[in-house]
Amino acid sequence: MLFVSSTLMWAYPVEAAILIGRQYGFAGMEVWAEHVWFHRSSPLEIRDAAKRTGCKLTLHAASWDLNLCSLNKGIREQSIQEVRRSLDLAKEIGAASVTIHPGRVTLSAKTRGWHEPILIDSLNRLAREAMDRGLTLSIEHIEPLPKELVVTPEELNRLRAALDYPTTATFDIAHVPLNCSLTSFYHELENIDKIHISDATAEKLHVPLGTGSIDLEAIWPLIWEKERPIIVEGWDDSRELSVLKQNLLYLEQSHCVSF
Repeated sequence: MLFVSSTLMWAYPVEAAILIGRQYGFAGMEVWAEHVWFHRSSPLEIRDAAKRTGCKLTLHAASWDLNLCSLNKGIREQSIQEVRRSLDLAKEIGAASVTIHPGRVTLSAKTRGWHEPILIDSLNRLAREAMDRGLTLSIEHIEPLPKELVVTPEELNRLRAALDYPTTATFDIAHVPLNCSLTSFYHELENIDKIHISDATAEKLHVPLGTGSIDLEAIWPLIWEKERPIIVEGWDDSRELSVLKQNLLYLEQSHCVSF
């Protein structure tokens, strides 16, 4: 199922973006919590728009400016609260799966041993709350930046195994280093329930499909092996939707998808 990220239509409220996405042929949308809050959209209007158009929904929890295992307890607790708000939002709009970003170290990699148990505690709290709401909590691996804790399949598999409550994994092809094998990364990552697709260059992530250096042809057949959301990601704050249209052009020209 081909979905689109709501952030590719940032200039529009989410309830309007749903209509646009359906007009372009997408089966569903991954709604970003910050997008809803930025436009002060009504969850009921979003749910209604999805129902009227037959648009399936997932949710990307708040992640900007947050850190679930921050050294600062106030920031850590507020980060948990923002994700908790995201879980409530998912329930309100009818999105059953919620992707979250794991935390990162505050100072340096030397403090990893302090941060890891804090992250496990934070995620346990959220995974339990997701389960209580009837939601799936899906943890995403992050690009390999110096302070990130979860960047490899092994790290995400190990983190999920340490939790007391069930979770799944979100596979993001743009977060895999360009010098790594996408197919190996995919096969090593356990229990993937959704996939984020975009292109990347050495300098920038989440550029339109076909404009970067990712070997899309190698990974494409694999990600369609199972029935699950394949979400076109990116950022576009123009009302002309130029980035979204670049992605659509690639998908149509490569005969990957029939709209």
